[in-house]
Amino acid sequence: MPIEPFRIEIPLGIMFQTVNCYLIPGEQLTLIDCGLYSEENWDLFQKKINDLGYQVKDIEQVIITHEHSDHIGLLPEIMAHSNAIVRAPKVIEGWFSQPTEMKKRQGDFNKKIFSTVGFPQKIYNQVLQFVEMTKLGRQIQEMDRIHFYEAGDFLRIGNTEWEILNTPGHSLTQYVFLQKQEKRIFGSDMLLPIAPMPILMENPNKKDEPVQPLIDLLHSFERLKKYNIQTVYPGHGETFQDANQMIDKQLARIQMRKEECYEAIKNGLISPYQINRKMYPYQFIPPDFSGMYMILGYLDLLQNEGRILKSHDKNGSMVFSIK
Repeated sequence: MPIEPFRIEIPLGIMFQTVNCYLIPGEQLTLIDCGLYSEENWDLFQKKINDLGYQVKDIEQVIITHEHSDHIGLLPEIMAHSNAIVRAPKVIEGWFSQPTEMKKRQGDFNKKIFSTVGFPQKIYNQVLQFVEMTKLGRQIQEMDRIHFYEAGDFLRIGNTEWEILNTPGHSLTQYVFLQKQEKRIFGSDMLLPIAPMPILMENPNKKDEPVQPLIDLLHSFERLKKYNIQTVYPGHGETFQDANQMIDKQLARIQMRKEECYEAIKNGLISPYQINRKMYPYQFIPPDFSGMYMILGYLDLLQNEGRILKSHDKNGSMVFSIK
């Protein structure tokens, strides 16, 4: 009999109001993801665990889906108050062992990318301040308690084996856990009630060059559709049914918005910033990373389709034209 996870919501306050952690009883009391760190969130997490009839010390296994701060934030507290073994993707090891260096590396890359999107100088300065203030993970002292997994491995969750899939798109390092027979998935930030944000990251094979996350996202969607997943436990929002229906809805919207991006360029908007203000006027600048990431993704799609051309102006900012 499948064991249903308990969904624990932790306040977040941006884009989504909360982030999900999942507590799964069974052969080992397992926690998937840890929420965003704050003293208030730590108190709330303990209360919610207690309300389910458990204590933090009862947690035996913690599984991390990816390195973003809203998914690993409370991990040091949980490790300090339990003997839990932690399982995480091998590719994010640095975010536990040397988070300061990883934050600097990511911050430097973000500054470089956002210097090319056509922000007015005042707004770009505010973006830089936001990047500097962003809180990421904290260093883990007991690295021997972290066991690293890779795509293709299996995890024992509840009373079942779940296959680990790497599904880039939201992040290169995004992993999800699939139970094929039961058609269930812990979808993390890959399968959500709205289209995941395709976050720009440095290409590990090309220094200073970004990956194309929206294109990766579309490939991951098509791959996941083959499993005909019926139940999704997402990283944000409520559990939902029929993953393919949700994917098709999001694919249709991405295609529609891509065409809006094309029309914006056709009408003389040439920089990502200008297109962003046209397509996402209701989002705050700065930083509006979500809208800007989507714009850059649409531009990648249109370039790959051979419909637009990219060049750079005298300031090094990207400019686009119809081919």
